[in-house]
Amino acid sequence: MTEQAIIKPAASGFDPRPYLQLMQQGQFQNVLTILHPQVAAGLADCAMLDLISQCYFGLERPERGIEVLEAIVTTWPDNISAWGKLGARRLQNGNIAEAAEAFEQILSFQPNSVMALTALYVASPYDWNSRYAKRLRKLLAKGRVSQSEKRNIFSALGKISSTEGRTNIAFSYFKAAKDETPGRYNAEAVTASVTGQRQHFDPSHLPHLECDINTAKPVFIVGPPRSGTTLIENMLNAHQGVGTIGESPALMQVRFILTDHRSQEITQHQDEALPFGQHQEKDWHWCRNTSPEQAMAGRKAYLAHHPLQNGTSKPEIIINKLPQNHFEMGFARMILPDARFIFMMRHPLDVGLSLFCTNFHAGHFYSKKLAWIGHYIRASYESLDDYIPKLGSRLHLQSYRQLVEAPEPQMKALLKHVGLEWDPNCLTPQNSKGLVKTASLRQVRAGLNTSGLGKWKQFETQLEPLIESLGGWDWIKKWEARDAAL
Repeated sequence: MTEQAIIKPAASGFDPRPYLQLMQQGQFQNVLTILHPQVAAGLADCAMLDLISQCYFGLERPERGIEVLEAIVTTWPDNISAWGKLGARRLQNGNIAEAAEAFEQILSFQPNSVMALTALYVASPYDWNSRYAKRLRKLLAKGRVSQSEKRNIFSALGKISSTEGRTNIAFSYFKAAKDETPGRYNAEAVTASVTGQRQHFDPSHLPHLECDINTAKPVFIVGPPRSGTTLIENMLNAHQGVGTIGESPALMQVRFILTDHRSQEITQHQDEALPFGQHQEKDWHWCRNTSPEQAMAGRKAYLAHHPLQNGTSKPEIIINKLPQNHFEMGFARMILPDARFIFMMRHPLDVGLSLFCTNFHAGHFYSKKLAWIGHYIRASYESLDDYIPKLGSRLHLQSYRQLVEAPEPQMKALLKHVGLEWDPNCLTPQNSKGLVKTASLRQVRAGLNTSGLGKWKQFETQLEPLIESLGGWDWIKKWEARDAAL
């Protein structure tokens, strides 16, 4: 029997705060065990069911979580927030048509909902002359929208224009969206960090750690954001021996605590929040001054973020696909000597264009300006070039172009790198288990294709500041030759 069949609107309010604390500790099943008897007794209210749906998503049971959200909107059909969550989760789960229906339901209540209008475009793209695009332009003209709503409108209008070949108009909208985005890129800190890495990171000085062979091997998928990390995560996640913790900042958190000279407290503070998306100058002294005991504490704190591994469902590898971890590979090498790394290489102009056109909700401050994007990409490859000899066979460079053009031999080599047998399911990432929570969700659900290659060409004139900051065409041509040689 489902919640939808038995719920009744509860007479009294529900306080979710104590349960949220348990959920922050990953105790989703315990919360469900406590709350399900109340649901069965007809005591559930909207807040309780919303919490239950979050628990199912936390347990990687998206279909069940969606069922609970559907129960909420069936009982409370005017709950706009629940419709929004349902639409977003359906979209992440690949239920594209159903997601569009949820956003259209919101618009039936609130025709000028910027959230619903822009989300609907993701689920069911509409053209420049559609009533939805006209409504967005009208809202923009009236000026009665918040800064974040304005940013979302600019971004959506830019995508619509780009799809229809209006490159100049599209780029002006993308720039307007970035102008409404707060934050500033600290290029000096990134440069200093890469310099520190070159000078101080030496694997021969790291403490020796014994790794438990019964623990799932950590695998990090890294590279500049928008380089194909979500695609390769879902290709690997289609393998029965793979689990994922998504874009987890766990590695950065552990490094922050350890280098903040509080390693004795590392296990108690493993969930400490960081200013996610900001690149800070690093203290590289840990390369020589970390004891085996401290490194082991860091290892245990990181592995605590891995999901439970029980019975036949125990994964052989667990992925962390936070792209920015490419700057953290040295620290991961110290506390996780059994880790493997996959660095995604996608054409820097395609990456730069995608970064500039993507409306990020947090962090990624470098994406505000093309020159900043170029600096960030160059720094990423300077860091990579230093890591290649230092990480050796632990590090695998993966060409995005070769992956989408010849997926089977590329995936076979990749699976060999992480120690897995061949699984043909890896060639159908659109069917991968779990939600796709990044800006790449539509691309992943479309399956393997070459549509992401060469998109920069129609914007070459507008991308001149990016080209210059990368080092001009000489650097780009060298990158292309390097990619072709993989």
